[in-house]
Amino acid sequence: MGNVGYFTRDECTARSRAAKLVHRDAFIYGSIVTSKRKCGKEGCRCHQKGGEGHLSSYLSVRVGGKRKMIFIPQKMLKKAREWIKAYKGLEEDILKISESCVDHLKRE
Repeated sequence: MGNVGYFTRDECTARSRAAKLVHRDAFIYGSIVTSKRKCGKEGCRCHQKGGEGHLSSYLSVRVGGKRKMIFIPQKMLKKAREWIKAYKGLEEDILKISESCVDHLKRE
């Protein structure tokens, strides 16, 4: 399609945000899944009767068309959430840009 010659203010803003994110920040297309699991220590409370297990967080992503669950250490959980949120923002910006391009096509 090439450059249409002008962009709306919303489209310029979306393009700017998307470019900054792609070039400077990390982003992940996935979600965080939390589950309870039993550890390998026999004397741990999680192995006792009624023991609930330890809370573990995983990043659920598609790799090569298959769903993968990647363990996220507690210290990385906040950062993983930020990267997922960044991807969602990028996706919103791309949708705005796409809608604007459709509008340009309609006017041509």
